[in-house]
Amino acid sequence: MSIVDHLTIKIDGEIADSASDPPTNLDEIPLYKDFFTRPDLYQRVHIHIVGIRPTDPTDDGCGLNNTNLVRACLKFGKKHIVEPCVKAKAYGENTGSTEYFKIGECTFLPKTNSLPTWDARSLVIFRKGEENTKGVSLTIVDGSTGLFTCETAIASLGEDWKEFVHTPKDTRGVFGVEFVYKMRLSECTDRTVDKETMAAFLADTETVSYSEEVIEDGDNDITNNAVLQCWRHKGSSDADSKAVLWLPGRNDCFMHPHVAGPLFVEKGYDVYVLNYSAIGMCRKRGFVRNSFYNSHVKDGTFDVYIKQVEGAISIMKSHRTYGKTVGYAHSTGAPVLINFLMKRGDDYFDGFVFNSPFLDWSADALGSEFMEFVIEHIDIIAKTPFMDNSSELNSCKVPKETKDHPLVHYGQEVVVDANYCKTWSQYYYDFRSRPLYFVPLTAGFAGGVTKVHREICKWKKQKKYVTLKSFLCITSRADDTLTASETMTRIDDIGPARCEFELRHNSHDVFLSEQKSDVDMAVNLVKVWMESNGF
Repeated sequence: MSIVDHLTIKIDGEIADSASDPPTNLDEIPLYKDFFTRPDLYQRVHIHIVGIRPTDPTDDGCGLNNTNLVRACLKFGKKHIVEPCVKAKAYGENTGSTEYFKIGECTFLPKTNSLPTWDARSLVIFRKGEENTKGVSLTIVDGSTGLFTCETAIASLGEDWKEFVHTPKDTRGVFGVEFVYKMRLSECTDRTVDKETMAAFLADTETVSYSEEVIEDGDNDITNNAVLQCWRHKGSSDADSKAVLWLPGRNDCFMHPHVAGPLFVEKGYDVYVLNYSAIGMCRKRGFVRNSFYNSHVKDGTFDVYIKQVEGAISIMKSHRTYGKTVGYAHSTGAPVLINFLMKRGDDYFDGFVFNSPFLDWSADALGSEFMEFVIEHIDIIAKTPFMDNSSELNSCKVPKETKDHPLVHYGQEVVVDANYCKTWSQYYYDFRSRPLYFVPLTAGFAGGVTKVHREICKWKKQKKYVTLKSFLCITSRADDTLTASETMTRIDDIGPARCEFELRHNSHDVFLSEQKSDVDMAVNLVKVWMESNGF
């Protein structure tokens, strides 16, 4: 069986034909083939890093030090504050994780504190069987210095969370502390959204029809085409009718039947997902012909999306005059929608839901404050002779282990992204609609985002609001793409009628989190907000 065993979807009565395929030779690498076709061979370890605490609560002298820096700090009269991260890694003879496919590893980012408390969750995936994987090691690292390591055997874990307390041996780097963490197991055959659920949602039912409509670019440029996915209730009238216009994020696609179902379809909403140019179904239709141009904005401005949003609204209006319409946007979908609202107004909408809206660049996610500064001025830099909108701002080194079997997509060598694969293991998506490989930021995309951010700041200085209508912002402290505190601050600039939820352990997309209970909580919070605001 090929890895690429995709859904067959009918579009307006005809079978969809995609010109865009995943890397053609995934089957040639056994590790990939097993992972994508034999989930029964794999398990997940869910990890909750709690933190480091004193062994004796009354001991003020306990703590951590980087032994390489202690003398230097003492010499200059400084107290060194450790900024440790935790590196988790499955260990054994054949964990299913390699240097080119690190599904068996994850890193909990540094926290600045003399006694760190991460309160963070993530997961590693490993090949089942004690002969393959024996356990998971956790190494606390400060810079290049390993402070201590603890190991947990897979055999000691079960489906329920189990707490562990590790007391490292006192050294010059560690003294008087203990390390607290929790772990649990799940099967990779157990998915929050599986292929069958996704296929059923993308098909006609007795009550709902599914179709897709292409919004063509007026200049006959297919790269600026958009695709509108439509779920419409059969036999209903305009009276009390409702609709939601859903905008995904960067490198995203609709893979959320577990959200759209209970929040919208079951509440009588018609659902319209706008795959604006270069994402989702545009990729599947073959409108994206360069592997690294997923989410690329060739003109460097989000104004290109205005006609696409207008096209979606036109299609919605041609079907029905809706009594209520909600705008929903995740991450990059937010600046796409907000830019439309600033340029065209909010008359068509009655309210909005923003899921981790992309309202500011994150220095942590970009790697440094310098990189954030560069990105925030990229539209100016892109006008120089050494850069243009198509320039790639980051890259991923091709592992030497895949040199004999390079993964080629549209003639370009790509690198499978382990984090995308972890998401896929819990939430099925069609590889033709969402990449499973690393996609670099382009200057055109970055410039487009930055221009919207600047315009929002400009409106704020002019004491103008984007909307007076009710909207919800839901995000998470664990967001590894944006900084949650900045998101919660910037959302205030959009309008006064806001409600804000900051979750604890959810992912950047709060509805694609590694713990199903966290996803359920996010769905229920949005549901309560909708009900209390008449949606």
